[in-house]
Amino acid sequence: MNVKEPISLHEHLVDQEWFNALLDSSLDCIIAIDHDGIIVEYNHAAEVVFGYPAAEAIGQRLDELIIPERYRNRHREALARYLQTGKGSVIGHRVEVSGQTKYGKEIPVELTVLPIHPGRSPYFTAYLRDITERKAAEAKIHEYSLKLKTSLIETIDSVAATTEVRDPYTAGHQRRVAALAYAIGREMGIDEQRLEGIYFGGMMHDIGKIVVSTDVLADHGQLGSDAWRTIRLHPATGYKIVKSVHFPWPIATMILQHHEKLDGSGYPSGLMGDDIILESRIITVADVVEAIQSARPYRDAKGMAAALDEITRWSGIKYDAGAVAACRRLIAEQGFDINDNDYTSAGFVDLAFAKAEKALS
Repeated sequence: MNVKEPISLHEHLVDQEWFNALLDSSLDCIIAIDHDGIIVEYNHAAEVVFGYPAAEAIGQRLDELIIPERYRNRHREALARYLQTGKGSVIGHRVEVSGQTKYGKEIPVELTVLPIHPGRSPYFTAYLRDITERKAAEAKIHEYSLKLKTSLIETIDSVAATTEVRDPYTAGHQRRVAALAYAIGREMGIDEQRLEGIYFGGMMHDIGKIVVSTDVLADHGQLGSDAWRTIRLHPATGYKIVKSVHFPWPIATMILQHHEKLDGSGYPSGLMGDDIILESRIITVADVVEAIQSARPYRDAKGMAAALDEITRWSGIKYDAGAVAACRRLIAEQGFDINDNDYTSAGFVDLAFAKAEKALS
């Protein structure tokens, strides 16, 4: 039988030197604690990041050394839970947490904790990486993204205003449609990124009317067949204007389809059902409600009750049932006022991106 010779003291010391060199050559902080939360290993990177020399850190409680006070109880509870159950939400996962340096400064760190069981009592090795620079870079990118979105809103608002200058009777129409479409989408649980696209699509859905004669737009009589044919061209015209712009949302398609109906009775292509994208189906409901409740050159305002009756009557037939239900909840139950709400101005940016802006402050 092959029996290995006992490891000599010299070999053990060489192995320990090799281990220490490996520990201290790591660019990441490596801190090991025992089952009582006492630091037993603490490498050079940890000295640099947290400011404590190893001689000062080893033997101290981890939570009292580098964990901000408001998180210490949570750390102790998590350690106790793992010792009792063998389970921990952080164990084996990469998470972002806050650390605290010797000088009281909080820093963002990326943390991974792995348990080691050499005997009955486990040890834990924490691998930490200072991500201060990365978080600062992310914040700058995010801030730049917000500024771009703000500029985009201002640009689209200007385009919408250009259309409305030629059609004073529908001044504010696109903005109100955008507001209601955004609110409907939010009520349906659509994610924020997609909601932004719905808002922008609503703001531009009638851009094709820029080529419609002002005589037609301001006609106080019932529109004749020629006038209707001209107006019915505006979705396709708007699509042609916008299709070459590389938005992160299908804006051109929303514009093209905002007069399509589920039963194929819409225009310009007579699309049916799911051939019409959800964004367009939402804008259609908002557009119909706004148009019916508002005055037009050729008729008086019919009011919100008539608008809700129209979409309810044709729910699931012409209009998307989910969008109709969400619209009814907003207006009939939650008191959403399409003519008086925070989303009808350029200040929408302060609401749509509020979470991101707060994160930067």
